[in-house]
Amino acid sequence: MSDTHLEIERTYDLPDGAALPDLVGAGGIMQTDVQEPFELDATYWDTQRYDLVAAHVTVRRRTGGHDAGWHIKRAESDTVRHEQHFPLTEDPDTVPVDVLAALFTERRGRGLHPVVRITTTRTVTRLLDEDGDQVAELADDQVVAERLDDDAPADPNTWREVEVEAVEGVDPQIAHELFAALDGRFAAVGAGPAAVASKLARGLAGAPAPRLQTEEKPHKGTAARALTKRLRKLRGTLLRLEAGLRSGAPTDLAETAETALGIAAVLGSYRPAFADGDEIDRAAAAADVLAAVTARAALAEYLVDRLPHASSPAQEALVDSITRERVLAATRQRRDDATREVVLSLHEESFLELLDALDDAVERPRPTAWALRDPKRVAQDVSAIEKPRVRDLVRVAVGDDPADEAGDREATQRAWHATLRARMAMDVLGDDAFPHALWKRIGTAADVLTERVRSLHALEQLRVQAGIAERAGEGTFGYGVLAGDRVRVAEESYDEAVHALNRV
Repeated sequence: MSDTHLEIERTYDLPDGAALPDLVGAGGIMQTDVQEPFELDATYWDTQRYDLVAAHVTVRRRTGGHDAGWHIKRAESDTVRHEQHFPLTEDPDTVPVDVLAALFTERRGRGLHPVVRITTTRTVTRLLDEDGDQVAELADDQVVAERLDDDAPADPNTWREVEVEAVEGVDPQIAHELFAALDGRFAAVGAGPAAVASKLARGLAGAPAPRLQTEEKPHKGTAARALTKRLRKLRGTLLRLEAGLRSGAPTDLAETAETALGIAAVLGSYRPAFADGDEIDRAAAAADVLAAVTARAALAEYLVDRLPHASSPAQEALVDSITRERVLAATRQRRDDATREVVLSLHEESFLELLDALDDAVERPRPTAWALRDPKRVAQDVSAIEKPRVRDLVRVAVGDDPADEAGDREATQRAWHATLRARMAMDVLGDDAFPHALWKRIGTAADVLTERVRSLHALEQLRVQAGIAERAGEGTFGYGVLAGDRVRVAEESYDEAVHALNRV
C-alpha cells in the first residue's frame, strides 16, 4: 500500500555557520518550536540513463525520521511536488515491485540501481501561528552526498540548506504568500532560494547521465525548430494523459487520440527531418498503432453520449426506455473494452521505444539538412506526398459501394485517419507554409469523414443490438428510429465527402 500527498516547500541556501533569520511576524508565524537534531540516511535510485532525473522524478529509500520508507516525488514546479510513500522494506538492495510499477513509464521499463547516497543531520523548527497551530515546518539540513557510479569523486559533496514546507492541506496560494514573506527574512541574513532545489540534483553533479545531456534547439525560422517545439508539447501531453489512464483516473480519450495522431503526423509526414535509422521508423509505426487504438476508444466514448438519443424530440419520444438502456449499456461496455485496450498498449515495448525516440528528438535534436530549410520549402515536399495519398484513400472511401459494410467502414476509417493526420502535419508549420486553400480543404475533408465514420460505426452497433433484441423476442422499432438518424447523417456525409474529394 502507498499514500500520496501534495508537498509545497521552498529550499534556501544558507552559508555554513550562519544563524537562521528571525521568522516571527512573517506570513502569520507568531511562535517557533525547535526540535532535537536527528539523522536521515537515503539512497536514491535511477536507471543507467538517469531517466527518472530527466523526468523530474526522484525515488529513494530513506531511514530515520517519522516517514522512513520508499518515496517517489514528482515535481510539478520548483516548490510543488507530489510525494508518494511506500512502506520501508528490509532488503535495502531491491526496489519493491509496487515502486517499480508506479514508475513504469518514467523509467521507460528499465531497471533501477543506486546512484547517490545522501545522509542528513536535520534540525526541525515548527512554525506556529498565534493559536499554536502549525503553519509550516523548517528543516535545517547539513548534507553529505556520495555518488555511487564508477566515476564518482573520492570526496563526497557537502552543503547546508534550509527547507520550509507548508503543512499538508494548505491552500497553494497561501503557501506561496508565506514563502514570499520568508524570502525577505532569509535575504536579510545573506540567504536566498536555492539555485538547485533538489538534493539529488546536487548530489549527482558531474555524473555521466545520458538523459541529462542535451543539444541546442534548432535555429529559429527553420522547419526543424517548429517540429521540435511541437514534439515537446505532444510528449508532455501524452505523458500526462497516459498517467491518468494507468491510474484509472477519468481521462479525455479524444485528446489522447488527437495527441497520438499528432505524434504520428510529425514522425511520419516529416520522416526526412530525422536521421536514418530503425529507431525512428519503429517509433513512427508505434505512433500509428497508438493513434489507431486510441481513436477506437475515442469513437466508443463519443457513441456513449450520442447513440442512445435521436436527433429530434418527436423521434426521441418513439424510443422506449428498454431500448435506450440496452444501447447505453452496450456502448459503455464497448468504451470500457476499448479503454482497456489502450491501457494494455501502454505496457508494450513499442510504446516505450516511442517514448525513447521522443526523448531524443526533444532533448537532443539532430535535424537533417532537409529540416533546417525554410518551412515553405519543407511544406512543398510534404504536400507532394500527403495530397495524393489523401486523395487516393478518400476516393476509395467514397467510390463504388464495396462488397460489404465492413469494407465500407474500413475504407472510410483509413481515409479518415489519413486526412486527420495530414491536417495535423500541416498544422505544425501552419498555413503560412502550406497554401491556405489546401490547408482548409484538407480540414473540411477531415471533418466530413469524422461524421461519416461515427455514423457507420453507430449503424453497426445498432444493428448488432437490434439482432440481439429480436432473438430475445423484444421489439426493434426503437433501434430502427435511432438507425434512421444515422443513415441520414451517413448519406449526407457521403455527399459532402465526394464534394470535399473534388476540392482536395
